[in-house]
Amino acid sequence: MLRMAPWLALVMSFFWSALASVPSYAADESKDTFASWREQNLTSDEIAWLELHPVLKLGIDPKFAPYEWIDSEGVYIGIAADFFHLLEQRLGVSFVPIADKTSWNAVLNAAREGEYDLISCLVKTDERNVYLAFSEPYLSSTAVIVSQQGPYVGTLDKLKGKTVAIHKGHFTDELLRRDYPDINIINTVDMGSALHLVSEGQADAFVGDATAASYVMKKEAILNLNFSGHTDYKSDYRIGVYRENTLLTGIIQKALDDISENERNQILDHWSQLEFPQSIALHKIVKISVVITLILLFFIYWNYRLHRSEAAYRLSEQRFKNLVETSDGMVWEVDYHTNDIIYMSENAVRILGYPIDSWLQPGFWPEHIHPDDRNRAVNYATQEAAAMRDYLFEYRFLTVNGDTVWIRDMVRVISEKGKPRWLRGLMLDITDQKKAELLMQESESRFRELIESLPAIAVQGYDEERRVIYWNDASEMLYGYSREDVQGRRLEELIIPPHMREGVVELHRAWLDEGVPIPAAELELQRKDGSMVPVFSSHVMLTAADNSQNMYCIDVNLIEQKQARAELTQMAHYDPLTLLPNRRTFTDRLQQVMKSSKREGEQVAVMMIDLDRFKEVNDTLGHDYGDLLLKEAAIRLTSCIRESDTVARLGGDEFLVILGHIDDVVVIERIAKKILKQLSDPYELNDNLAFVSASIGITLYPGDAKSLEMLMKNADQAMYAAKAEGRNRFHYFTPEMEEAAQQRRQMLNELREAITLQQFEVYYQPIIDLSSGKVVKAEALLRWNHPKGQVPPLEFIPLAEETGLIVDIGNWVFAEVVRQVSVWKANFNTDLQVSINTSPAQYLDESFCKPDWFGNIMGNGLANGLNPANLCIEITESLLMEAGSSITDKLLQFRDHGIEVSLDDFGTGYSSLSYLKQFDIDYLKIDQSFVSNLSPASQDLVLCEAIIVMAHKLGIRVIAEGVETELQRQLLTAIECDYCQGYLFDRPLPAQAFSDQWLTIPNAPREED
Repeated sequence: MLRMAPWLALVMSFFWSALASVPSYAADESKDTFASWREQNLTSDEIAWLELHPVLKLGIDPKFAPYEWIDSEGVYIGIAADFFHLLEQRLGVSFVPIADKTSWNAVLNAAREGEYDLISCLVKTDERNVYLAFSEPYLSSTAVIVSQQGPYVGTLDKLKGKTVAIHKGHFTDELLRRDYPDINIINTVDMGSALHLVSEGQADAFVGDATAASYVMKKEAILNLNFSGHTDYKSDYRIGVYRENTLLTGIIQKALDDISENERNQILDHWSQLEFPQSIALHKIVKISVVITLILLFFIYWNYRLHRSEAAYRLSEQRFKNLVETSDGMVWEVDYHTNDIIYMSENAVRILGYPIDSWLQPGFWPEHIHPDDRNRAVNYATQEAAAMRDYLFEYRFLTVNGDTVWIRDMVRVISEKGKPRWLRGLMLDITDQKKAELLMQESESRFRELIESLPAIAVQGYDEERRVIYWNDASEMLYGYSREDVQGRRLEELIIPPHMREGVVELHRAWLDEGVPIPAAELELQRKDGSMVPVFSSHVMLTAADNSQNMYCIDVNLIEQKQARAELTQMAHYDPLTLLPNRRTFTDRLQQVMKSSKREGEQVAVMMIDLDRFKEVNDTLGHDYGDLLLKEAAIRLTSCIRESDTVARLGGDEFLVILGHIDDVVVIERIAKKILKQLSDPYELNDNLAFVSASIGITLYPGDAKSLEMLMKNADQAMYAAKAEGRNRFHYFTPEMEEAAQQRRQMLNELREAITLQQFEVYYQPIIDLSSGKVVKAEALLRWNHPKGQVPPLEFIPLAEETGLIVDIGNWVFAEVVRQVSVWKANFNTDLQVSINTSPAQYLDESFCKPDWFGNIMGNGLANGLNPANLCIEITESLLMEAGSSITDKLLQFRDHGIEVSLDDFGTGYSSLSYLKQFDIDYLKIDQSFVSNLSPASQDLVLCEAIIVMAHKLGIRVIAEGVETELQRQLLTAIECDYCQGYLFDRPLPAQAFSDQWLTIPNAPREED
């Protein structure tokens, strides 16, 4: 009985609210009253029109509560329905709601065909404006984002690539498809269906009217959704009138304007205070009484349900609190009467530094606004709250440390009896965004000063319609138009040639609509007299004070430069016969490449090429044919090199080649072999065939020589050595280089046989869990047991990657690790996870990561009890940088098979947070270069801690490589590193030694030998 009394009171409250559900403003008016109103407010034509149309067909959405709907008794009720009742009183007509359509989209289609005289409650859009005329807004609400309880969404751009449910025909459907084409939209018949899709996880979010969504979630008990973001869209609801009813639009607007503020407040207050359907007729009172009696008989069951509802509410409240406290948005509530903060979320301590008790002190908020913003912010907030308007504003705020941050405050005004009672809001730290805006404004100001101070450079400004808004003196001189000629005219009408106009318009629109800048380029534009002028044109888009986008074009006259450049280039830098760079240009480029090589620590190769038996062509066919052959040879040489390399003609039949950025001799050999093949193919010289070959001498900078002169001499000597050995070949300048090349070829041959001869072996190095001191992981490391001794991996792994042998070797390593881990699980019952290094070259192989690949490699292991979680692949940052869809798909294959992914040597390459967001990474391995010099005050310790904090925020665990001292382990433990690996614990061991050491005795650091 203790639980029954409040429950019974609730039921009786519902009963009496049903009796009082008919609002006071619904009293009927007499015919004399509306006749008097019509005579005082309408014209004779308008009155006559109403007399001819006493009954008007009203198109409605029968499922748009609380704005309008048809209840179970077929009665048209809701906020909009009450407004139309007031319109009936004034106009003396009857509005007949037509509710025969199954969806809002069907209602709109019927309105387009003229089936209704007017539509009750809809938002004005460009598409609807074609067939409807609209009144001014008489209801207003914001469009919000609704999603499951979880991370705060914030804004619509966060939904790109996700699925959003919207009931078909709602105005947000049209706006999202226009503004956010990357969002996947699912249309439903009504709002309830859309919200249920989100509740059941079939859609990521719902976007729509806040008031209607709140009502539907409450009515249908959808408890796992909440408002998780805002939009710039506002639902300004209007009455739409069929366009052929020209007088009716004005009539409706006059009647709407006559509805008083008191009448509006009565309607809105009535519907905002009810939580159950408001159209209970008096004749249902008896039925309700019977229902109450039945409910009393089963109060125990409902009492149980009440307990569950309370538990769900507490869970929802806790989830909301957790969401708020982990986000960067500070939620607050203010008592409007006292202006005191009565609630501030705990994350305000983390973001701004002040304890929560400080926020609750009177006057705290205005006192800590930046003095320059204080009056403006306080006055604006006071004005908007008093007017019962929700508002958003930005201001500077002082932190506990005295720093200044920019705050964006989004405020909701909560009313009580038609007056403001509470203010609730969300404060966001937008300091970084504001700094970027200020930098942009400074940049624009400097740019304007710059263009005014450059009279020799033509600068023009154009608005969003490409009409001239700025035209400097240099533009007058370049194009022949005065300022008076161009003012207000379009860009394409002035200086753009006819064949370019359509493309220029499309490029400009793409910049405005999609943010794709117009690239700088050399163009030929049109003067006033019709002549063409070459210019180099670049472009800048600036935001004007009215937020419009203005494009500025900066054009430089290239006539003189082009003429001078062409003449000088041909005369001084190129061979007139082959059009290749001459000796002078070759010398300049070689000097530049040598300087770059010295800075970058890379090698440069110089090739001297002499055509074998060229003299015979001249002697037998003549010099004209010899010139044709030289031209063709130049073309073939150019096709053999990279874009960054240079081919030059030294004179006669001698050519020179510069190969820059050489990190391995394989690049030189590949190009040299290609040149020999190309130059030895037959030459078709008009009606004759000629055959020549080439001898190539190769020298390297800085290994062979430090000066340009010595490089040329060395290349010449090497070339004659190639001729002496029989021609049609290449030769290195030093015997040592030739010996190294031969050794490399020998190693490649031996590497091809290493798998067959079972010379490879996998070693394992333990990885220690710092929290427990136990070995939980190991890294698999490949060793080559060559008959002459173990070959270091750094010597043969790059060669295997270059030649593609790494694919077969990698498959062998993967299979061997699977086999070994299966054996360990069977013998030691261990869940040890082993990391396997993978090369970027493996992901380029078509068969890698295919379903049959996993079956062949892992089949036996899975059959013997192997868990895929016992395996982890290690990838490099370079793989992520070059990852296309094929590589991404292969990485996902590992994830789908339950194999985790580790990012090796983090921090030494082109580390990017975007890679960590884009790829599902489980572990980061801090490179040993950061660990080797760790000390309590070192920068490396700061970097390691930053990496660990960042990784943990992203849910990624961290492994430190190269740990060799107890101090390093202690420091890494202090900064919450997860795992360590290095000689402090053990060196890489063969499988048997590893199991003896780490799988049979307690795990502990091992003494150094």
